[in-house]
Parts: sequence; C-alpha cells; structure tokens
Amino acid sequence: MKKFYLTTFVLVFLLSALSLRAGDGKDTLNAEISPYPSFKGFVTNKFWDNWEISLNFGTGFSVYSSNNQGAWGDRFGVNGEFSVAKWLHPVVGVRAGLQGGNFNTVRGEDKIKWPFLYGHVDAMLNMSNWISGYKENRVYYAVLFAGMGLYGSNFTDASKTASGTMSAPANFAFTAGLTNKFRVSPSVDINLELRGILGMSSLNPVSYSGRGRFLGNGDISVGVTYRFGKRDFQRGAAGYTLEDINTLKREAEEAALNAQQKESNLETQITEAQENAAMAQQRADNAEKELEKANKSLDELRSQQALDAATPEEMVFFDFGMAVLTPADQIRLTVLADQIKKGPQDYVYTITGYADFNTGTQDRNTALSVKRAKTVYDFLISLGVPAEQLAYSGTDRNSQPFSGEGNQTVIIR
Repeated sequence: MKKFYLTTFVLVFLLSALSLRAGDGKDTLNAEISPYPSFKGFVTNKFWDNWEISLNFGTGFSVYSSNNQGAWGDRFGVNGEFSVAKWLHPVVGVRAGLQGGNFNTVRGEDKIKWPFLYGHVDAMLNMSNWISGYKENRVYYAVLFAGMGLYGSNFTDASKTASGTMSAPANFAFTAGLTNKFRVSPSVDINLELRGILGMSSLNPVSYSGRGRFLGNGDISVGVTYRFGKRDFQRGAAGYTLEDINTLKREAEEAALNAQQKESNLETQITEAQENAAMAQQRADNAEKELEKANKSLDELRSQQALDAATPEEMVFFDFGMAVLTPADQIRLTVLADQIKKGPQDYVYTITGYADFNTGTQDRNTALSVKRAKTVYDFLISLGVPAEQLAYSGTDRNSQPFSGEGNQTVIIR
C-alpha cells in the first residue's frame, strides 16, 4: 500500500512538470502578431465573471511530526471538499473551501478513526498562464495554492469514545498544494489535487506520550469543476482603457453622422441649382448653353448619387490588437451584405484593413491590418456575397484614415 501511494504521487508530479506548457486550439490572435500575454494586457473583469465551484473526493493520511506508531498504510482515511473560487486575473485567484472526512491514528495496538472539518481561504496562482501565457483553449492548467483556515476534529460521540477524550479541538492550520486541471469543455474541468495541511498536534484527539509538536495531513483527490459567468478574459491594450476605446468609437460614429448631414445639405443644394438652371434657360438663349452644362453635371451627380445609394459604405472598428468581429459589427455587416446583393452585380467593393502603428512593430501591424480585412471579407462571403464583388487588402503606416489614434479599423467602399 505504501509503495502504491508513493508511486501515485511521483506520477502526478511528473505529469504536472511535463504538461505545464501543454495546450491545444488556437487563440483569438495569431502569435506572430501578438504573443500570448501573462500579466499585462487584460481588461479588469466584473464581479460575476470567472467564478468556479468544485467538488472533490479522495484519500489522505495524518501524521505527527515525530514518533508515529503503526504501519504507514494504517493512517489513511477518506475526505471530500466543496469550494468556490473567483479568478481575478488569468494568473491570480482566490478560493474558499470546506473539507471534511476522517483519518486513522495508531496508538499501541489500536487503530482509532477520528473525523475532521477544515474551512479555509486560499490564494491561487495559475502557473500555466503565468509561464506560457494566457490561452483560452488550453487543455491543462497547473495551479499552485496556499492559504489558512480553521481546523476542527473529534466532534462525534464515536470518536470521543474511541480516542478517550471528550474535547473537540479547534485551531488555525496552514495549507498548500497543487491542483492539476484538465479542461474537457469551456465550462467543465476535471481536477487532480495534491494538498498538505500543517497544524498543531493538539488537533489530533488521539494523544500519547512523545508525539511530535505538529500535525501534518496529506491527501490526493479527484473531482470536477463547473465554471460560470464569463469564462474567459478580455484583452485590452497597454496604455489604453476600455473607456478610451469606446470614446474613439463614439467620435468615429459622430464623424459618420456629420458626413451624412453634409450629404443631405449637398442634395438640397443640387435641387436649388436645378431650379436656377431651369429659370436661366427661360431668360436667354445664352443661358441655355449654361443650362445644358448644368443638366449634364446634374445627370452625372444623379448617376453618382444612385451608384452611392446602391453601393453603400461601411466602417468597422476593432479593439486594439484584435481581429474579431463583435455581435454588433456582425449585425451591421449583415445589413451591408443584403444591400450589396441587391445592388449592381458588376460593382467590386474594396475592403481595406488598418492598424494603429503607434504601438507594436510595423510588420505585425501590417499583418494585423490584412487579418482584419480578411475577417470582414470571410464574414461577407459567409453571408452569400459573391467573391468576385469583394477584394481585401491591408495597409502600412503611410496609409491611415486618421492622423492620430483610432486607426484599428476596416473601411468598405
């Protein structure tokens, strides 16, 4: 039995070491554009985001710091734990748990079973996200934890009788260990946890002469975790807050509204010019020639206006370093796709991607501008827009729609 438990512990630690950098799937950003971030580059999550509840069952042993009696395998018992955790960041989290079960202690010829309860609060450190960077679809996570709480024992009549003491000791105890988390779906993890607890020897009701000053518990358990709320983390950009990004979007929307108002004023001016041209034609033969020119210009304006109405334009803004369409962007592009399909079939729309060259390298930003344009292109194709009506491309720092910030966009003309 002793060899079995030692072998199990060795295999678990080897698995943790070999799998620390393991993961599968692709992230929302290509590594060539933006490396997987560790601590920096995340927007603070909300209170109800990134919560977990876990239920574990396992086995463990209890030993004094010296002068333990009986065989090693006689000290094992069973335990279970319920815990609630909140991840404040992809690397840092806190957890509150309640663990309970029983251990065996040998005194002389007797093996005495005694119960325990341990309520504790832990700080958690996701080593996989810290060392290898945050990945939404990682399969394995190694999570170190440490904390403390209140440990109580010998609270049943049977254990009081067996241990020969009527007291129910309680005191603070420290805990630390490693949780191996294997993700089977976005909401469910399978856990393999190794834990140690250190407290005073008085927490064990089975007393005898010469026992050590401290009491140590060690256990291994398996269980399941359910993740609820928002399950991933939103990336931001260094030096920019979410409020800054939203402000830039609002400014762009206001600029688009002003452009529409100017277009409406232009249509009014064209109508007035047409009326003036008709009156000029009636006044004089000389004015007739000017009127013909005005009518020709008017026809050209009408043709251009009809073409503009049938060939709408659109602008899509992206978060810094991102090439992912939001639900709102997808709705706007769906409306645009319907307009394109109803418009001229021989008109080719250009999809031009841009990036903010104030941050990052030129090569990465150029690649990001192409990826943004390709994202919009692929989405319009998926909505049934003919490929021969679309062309996409990226730009470098010499071709930007805005002179300052806010160039993380795609413009469709």
